[in-house]
Amino acid sequence: MGTLRGVEASEFTEIDYAVTGGVALIRLNRPERRNAWGGRMSVEYRWALHLADTDPEVSVAVLTGEGPDFCVGAHRATLEDIDRQGGSYEREKLALPPVPEGVPAGLRHNHTIPLALSVPLIAAINGACAGAGFVLATYADIRIGAADCKVATSFANLGLPAEYGIGWVLPRMLGTARAAQMLYSGARISAEEALGLGWLQRVLPAGELLDGAVGYARTLALHSSPESLRMMKRQIFVDAWGDLEDAYRRSVEDMNAAMTHRDFQEGVAALRQRRAPVFIGGRSSPGSAGGEARDD
Repeated sequence: MGTLRGVEASEFTEIDYAVTGGVALIRLNRPERRNAWGGRMSVEYRWALHLADTDPEVSVAVLTGEGPDFCVGAHRATLEDIDRQGGSYEREKLALPPVPEGVPAGLRHNHTIPLALSVPLIAAINGACAGAGFVLATYADIRIGAADCKVATSFANLGLPAEYGIGWVLPRMLGTARAAQMLYSGARISAEEALGLGWLQRVLPAGELLDGAVGYARTLALHSSPESLRMMKRQIFVDAWGDLEDAYRRSVEDMNAAMTHRDFQEGVAALRQRRAPVFIGGRSSPGSAGGEARDD
């Protein structure tokens, strides 16, 4: 499986990427470092998202961590180097993929790119999820946590602000008071607490997390129209931040276009035959355009 340029999936050393049954499984793959974030991993992650976005066989993507943890944030040695260098750090030199076509300026950043994909991204959170790991999971569409996972924003403990737009996203996701509760303290919270705050949408026994998350993704890939998922994702993460008039007008345009699409034909056929629709079999590739966005 190749890419337009830069890093191919076969060259990944810190990300594991595989596609089965319409689902792209993306694993952060440095378990010996508790999947600490930064450097090559950040670029490989962008390429993995690009592959999922442009592969017509992928309808849903799942992100998780290899080993006992999801991602503990930046590696301690990296943070210590930044401190010694007075706040500066060296950026990874590997090329980044182009951003998805038609993405508005606000989503053309490394951490916001998941919101601009044509496929849903589900985070399956195992073990520790902190700092940059919290950022990664927050920019997923849906978060499913293991019952024993621990979540921490960590920013306040390090003298940092809410990083990479999280101070804008989290209040809109949870409400102001709940966002403040998560951000003002860097203390770890349990899966049950994260579920109560609305950050997690579901909690599963630790031994069932990955199978449950991938199973949910495969159900979406099989029975939810990829075209519907593509349009709804844009409506939720792009159109919803504009005004109602534009969102309403665009939804009508989408509806009229969708009624000529093969997915609508399958949906109507399934309704007529009193069966579940089956959409596995490929989707239209969204393509890509544009330049690099680098703020990792």
